Amino acid sequence: MTQSASSRVQLTLLSLIRMHGQNVQPLVGVHSVCQREQGVELIAASIPFHDRAMDARAPQPGKGLLALFGIRDALDELQHWRGVARTSQAGFAYLHLQVDVGAPAAAAVTRQMLRSQGAQLRFLNVRRSAAELQKEMLACFAQWVTAEGGNAARDMAHVRQMALRPDLFERLLYEDEDLRHIDVLVLPLADWPDPGRMRQVAYIRAGTPLHALVQGSDQMQVSLPAWMSRRHGAAEACNAG
Repeated sequence: MTQSASSRVQLTLLSLIRMHGQNVQPLVGVHSVCQREQGVELIAASIPFHDRAMDARAPQPGKGLLALFGIRDALDELQHWRGVARTSQAGFAYLHLQVDVGAPAAAAVTRQMLRSQGAQLRFLNVRRSAAELQKEMLACFAQWVTAEGGNAARDMAHVRQMALRPDLFERLLYEDEDLRHIDVLVLPLADWPDPGRMRQVAYIRAGTPLHALVQGSDQMQVSLPAWMSRRHGAAEACNAG
């Protein structure tokens, strides 16, 4: 039976700032700050990594954002960063979003399903995809690591090692033609000092329709960057004729 019902997933962005009189210092999860008559507006960035050495592997502005995903992981992260805010005397805010991801897949997603369902399939959870598809992703990662001058046999020999390279998931999303319809990619992330600790986060492609649900502060407003409303490369494609 063909599934036609559409479903939504909830995603969360969070921001920390420190106030110095009238000056606002962004800490994490903030791209920029705007002072409005009604209060402080925070233009969101991707959620922070626990290992700040991974900051260079964050999504590129204009392409997408990383957000919290999953009830347990999201609650754990919100609790952690609330604690960081308390101990550092920082302001804490979050934004819950809902995303319409179309009809859910009836089984573990394969490459053939990506091709046959096309735009009907806009959500992909890497860890719940077919093993063969994950192996194909790993092969791409290994190729890119080798091209960087890295040791793929050591650093990209197992599927679980992909969790160390969120930047390559972004590259995959934009370079794999079969993923062109995926708006939300749930990916594994290993950004804690403990290499065995892993969580899931969601990559939201720019241009994905988002519905604001809850602002998590009455003193600050978290807003999306303007470029999140349009597909990356859309203007260039139009100009190219």
